[in-house]
Amino acid sequence: MASTLTNVTGSASNVTLLATNSSRKSASIMNDSVFSLHVKCAATATTTSCIVKVGAGGYYEIPFGYTGIIDGIWTGANGFARVTEVT
Repeated sequence: MASTLTNVTGSASNVTLLATNSSRKSASIMNDSVFSLHVKCAATATTTSCIVKVGAGGYYEIPFGYTGIIDGIWTGANGFARVTEVT
């Protein structure tokens, strides 16, 4: 297994945190921002269409076995999502 770290710049509009990857075993996201990050295990996250709200400095693990696209949106443009994907 290998892990890959990516840094996604905070944005007040939808961004892709991870593309679909059929080889993904697991993934995690650390919200390195002063704003909340709304994460959606599907395309086009909004602050009202998401699966989890990750607070400033918070951490979220993607459900095991999910290999689809993961999008996110912050409540303000600041910081990064520190995303680790294990394949």
